[in-house]
This record gives sequence, C-alpha cells and structure tokens, in this order.
Amino acid sequence: MYKYLLTALTLIITINAEAQRLNKRQVKLIFDRSEIMQEHFVGFVLYDQEKGRVIYEENANKYFLPASNTKLFTLYAALNMLGDSIPALRYEERGDSLIVWGTGDPTFLHEKFEDQRAFEFLKGHDKQIYLSMDRDGASVMEPSNWRADINTFPIAANTAQITGGPEGFKSFPSVISQYIKPDSSFVADRFTLRRAKVGYELNYPLLPIPEEFDSKVLYSVGAELTAELLSDTLKREVKLTNLAMPEEAKTLYSVRTDSLLKHMMLPSDNFLAEQILMLCSSTLEGEMGIKNAIDHSLETFMDDLPAEPKWSDGSGLSRFNLFTPETIIALIGKIKAKVGDEERLKDLMPVGGLSGTLKSAYQLDNGVPFVWAKTGTLTYAHLQSGILETRKGKRLRYAFMNNNYVRPTSEIREEMVRIMTEIHERF
Repeated sequence: MYKYLLTALTLIITINAEAQRLNKRQVKLIFDRSEIMQEHFVGFVLYDQEKGRVIYEENANKYFLPASNTKLFTLYAALNMLGDSIPALRYEERGDSLIVWGTGDPTFLHEKFEDQRAFEFLKGHDKQIYLSMDRDGASVMEPSNWRADINTFPIAANTAQITGGPEGFKSFPSVISQYIKPDSSFVADRFTLRRAKVGYELNYPLLPIPEEFDSKVLYSVGAELTAELLSDTLKREVKLTNLAMPEEAKTLYSVRTDSLLKHMMLPSDNFLAEQILMLCSSTLEGEMGIKNAIDHSLETFMDDLPAEPKWSDGSGLSRFNLFTPETIIALIGKIKAKVGDEERLKDLMPVGGLSGTLKSAYQLDNGVPFVWAKTGTLTYAHLQSGILETRKGKRLRYAFMNNNYVRPTSEIREEMVRIMTEIHERF
C-alpha cells in the first residue's frame, strides 16, 4: 500500500512540476488560450539568456512592421559609432575666422538638455563664425506638419514655442516670429499654425487670434534660416560658407552618449532617433544623411543578423521598415554584448511600472519591476521587445510583435501585458 501511495505522490509532484516548468508546451498553451492572439498576425520569440536557447517561437522568421522597435537598431548603431560622448560640432580656426560644421547633434538649445557647451563655445569665441554646409546631405523624410525636420545643425529641436494674441506673436527662437503670416487659403475650424509648403512661413487662418495663444510649432529648416537662428541666439553675426571640412578639424563634444540614447528610448522620441542617425553619419566620409548611417551599420556590424533587416529610418515611423522577431532577439543580444553590462542595458530601456512608455502598462511585483523593453505603435501595429525576469529568477529575452489587428490598440497592449505578466508569475 505504501509503495502505491509513494508512486502516486511522485506522479502528482511530477505532474505539478511539469505544469510549472517553462517550456514550449506551457507557453503555447498561454497563447492558445488567448482569444485576442488568434485574431491577427502575431510574432513571438521567448529566449532563455542563460541557456542560450529559444523556449517558444511563433512566426519567428516572418517579417513584421516594427514601429518604434526600429529604435533598437538606431541604439545599436549609435553604440558602435559615437563613443562615450556626442560630437556637438566640428571646427577649425583660420586667421580671424572660426569655421563650424554641424554634426546633427540634436541637443543644441534642446529644452531637455542643460549641458549647452556648444552654445557657450560659439557665444564666447572672439572670431567671426562661419557655418559651413559642405556636408549637408539629404534626409529620407519630406517636410511634415507632425514631424520635425532633420538637418545637420538642429536648433531647439527644430521646434518653435509661439505665444501671443491679437497684438502680435513672440517666439523662441525669436527669429521665427517674423515668419508668422495670415493665409486666406488656409481653411480651419480653429486657430492654429502650420508650415507653408514652400519657404519658412508659418501660416494661420483668417480667424480671431486667441488672447493667450501658446503652442509648439514645427518650422522648416534651411541653411539661411539656420544661420539666422544662430545669429539671433548667439547675439552675433554668423555667416554661411561651403568650405570642405579638413581631416584635422577639431571636435567639440557635448552630452554623454548614454544620456542622449536614454532620452530617445524612454519616451520613444522620434526626432532624437532620426538625429542620432545623422550624428552617426557625421563620423563617416562625405555628405551626412540617415541612409549613409543605415547602410554602414548593416554592412559593418549587423551583417550577421538571422534575417536581412529592411531598415529605412531611425524612429520607426516609416512603413518601409520590416524586421523578423528572431532578428530582434539577435539584435538585443548584440546590444547586450556591446554595452557589456545588463544593468546598463536596462537603464537605457523603458521599465515596466516605472518609466517611459511602459510606466503605466505594467504593475510592479512587490515593488520590483520585471520588464525592460522597447515598445512600438503605429496604426494596426503594436510591439514590445526586451528583457523579462521571472519570479523564479529566469532571465529571458523576448520579441512580441502584433500586426494587422482591428481591435483597439489598448486591448492588444493589455493582452500583451497579461501574457508577459503570467509568464513572469508562473515560471
């Protein structure tokens, strides 16, 4: 009798242990029981970092629209190309002249960055400043009313703070206010400003100007306006030139690279992402441009990814980006190897329940976070990719990609969070 009881007890313990073991069958059951995950195109990979093996995968080698998961590629490119600190500008002194070449550094007069050593350097220099546009290359993006322009010398995030009323407008940078003009062809049901299709004008409809108008507005960039903005903010003349940058040009550095990358990753800042690729291209020869940085990255240190990335921009706003879940998993591994410290990697990521785009998505587990991941959202696309830690101490890497759903994105997000939380709690 005792022998039979012992056998039964052993069987029960074995069955219970199997039910709590993190394996392919258990994770598949979680997905099979999710009604939402049966309705659209799902890509998922769960990877055991310590054992170096895939636990579960679904459509791992299929291409998905990645949205802001693209910023993981931008992050890795920057880690390989920028060094510890951001090159704020290149310069050379010639007689009584200071010639300056932009690097694409987006921190110049950016409200989120207190370190303004490039501004102070230019303002305090006693020579005539010339801004050279010799390396001013082409951007992959056309002007837009909802996305800041990208250029080699961005100022104040290429965004103006406009205030005013019926008596007139004020702006920061102040030069922008002179370009604010009424437009009889601009039909709108409320007062607003928008960029003209050609030139630097900011147009508004023939409607009463609000008493306390206050708005951030994107302005169009160009060499002439950049020089004008610099002259105005520095309170000294800045002239344009097209001198070629010599190899021995000096570099002035600004903020720590990790600081800029974190400002991109946590709130998923699209402007910073594109400008970071411009920064990367400034380390290469020839004209600066986002495509140059992407091509160099793919050929130089991303050529071993499991599926060829279709990579078009820095932010993920482009619908020409296409990546597979297994590629994202491999990329996270390369990022981790490059930073050399998982805690540093976690610090660069939004933290579930604490920071960035995941602050309100997850609940902490007894005050402790368990997800560090990059999110991504476009119409009919929502994703998360990063690191998950379970209650039993397993350290996992995951890519969770949802495309072509018709439910509200909030329902997709909630189901993703529920599934990842269940994996954390059970295993």
